[in-house]
Amino acid sequence: MGGEFSADGTRRITECRLCGARSLSEQVDFGRVPLGNNLQETEEAARAAAAYPLNVMRCGDCGHFQLGWAVDPRLLYATNYTYLSGIGASFVRHFEAYADWAIAQAGLQAGALVVDVGSNDGTCLKPFKARGLRVCGVDPASMPAGIANENGIETLNDFFGAGAVEWIVERHGQADYVTSHNVLAHVDDLKGTFAAIHALLKDGGHFGFEIGYFREVLRTGCFDTTYHEHLDYHTAAPLVRHLTGLGFDVLDLSVNAVQGGSLRLLLKKTGDGTIAPQAQAFLDDEARSILHDDAFMAAWKPGIDEAMRRFGDAVRERAARGDRVVGYGAPTKATLLMKLAGLGTDEVACIVEDNALKQGRFMPGTGVPIVATKTLETERPDALVIFAWNFADDILAKLKGRFDGAEAIVPLPELRIERP
Repeated sequence: MGGEFSADGTRRITECRLCGARSLSEQVDFGRVPLGNNLQETEEAARAAAAYPLNVMRCGDCGHFQLGWAVDPRLLYATNYTYLSGIGASFVRHFEAYADWAIAQAGLQAGALVVDVGSNDGTCLKPFKARGLRVCGVDPASMPAGIANENGIETLNDFFGAGAVEWIVERHGQADYVTSHNVLAHVDDLKGTFAAIHALLKDGGHFGFEIGYFREVLRTGCFDTTYHEHLDYHTAAPLVRHLTGLGFDVLDLSVNAVQGGSLRLLLKKTGDGTIAPQAQAFLDDEARSILHDDAFMAAWKPGIDEAMRRFGDAVRERAARGDRVVGYGAPTKATLLMKLAGLGTDEVACIVEDNALKQGRFMPGTGVPIVATKTLETERPDALVIFAWNFADDILAKLKGRFDGAEAIVPLPELRIERP
């Protein structure tokens, strides 16, 4: 897996990233899209930001979904990555509950070692540490890793792999529990990462992780989790096939509402590769789902086009009548949403953002400026476009009563317009 990237930083992917089969078929093509996290310091640079192919393929053998092109990870993460896990209040609450669940399910005792792969700013590890466990994170993005270390969450600023495993084991020993959240769709060497996690764990250790569940993406229409950082679009069956082959037992499979629908897996390193009854029941249900409905899959892209037409029209209508339209939140998904809806500086005056690392920059492709949320106090909007729609309830609650007469436009899962 892997290989050299071309001069423009891309590499065509011709094999399934899980089973290695060369039977990929295209499901949707979004064209060339700028990197969603490649925020620029000037409007000119933002408008000139490089765009890369973005299409989703499916393996004809194991059913795994993945991108047809990879972008060099050094372009994606190492220099200009500004996402922070700790920004969303609901996400922080989710991690608190997750820590309690993991400790109970895996029987973790005080002093056990928990390692987070793709740990970002340490938000996931913080509640584990507060409950008396030892923690260590690994993340290649320098800004979030630096924040984690400053906050006392030891974090190796590097890509996870054999070298990171050696570093952790030398310092702390093998892990009792390895976790990862919305990261194992990102890694360039997916099979190598799973093998490294297996090596990092003690015999009998547990591996619990969450990733976007592509069945939920299809069911809800929340296609905007498709971006260059997400090389893989996971469903349970291909993952279970691969992980049991490594020697993990599958103890549990479940779905939660985080990030528009996430799949949670709980595994144990035994060498047996067994599947618990409740996990098998989940797999049986998945086998009867829309993932295997040819008519549904054929209608996926036309449905996206129609949803984005309605969203774009709603924003353009307000801009055309002279309303001041402001975006709220500049997540990675906002770049794809704006491209497909045909929005730019003519429609959206600026985007307010809680993350200070993004403030003062400009959206790639459109050049829309990103400003501090406090700007809303002086620049009263007539309409707010909630690009960070997965946190819409948090945002609307925070804005409640502050802007009489203003409208909030939430693009997904279904377009809704309401007054905060």
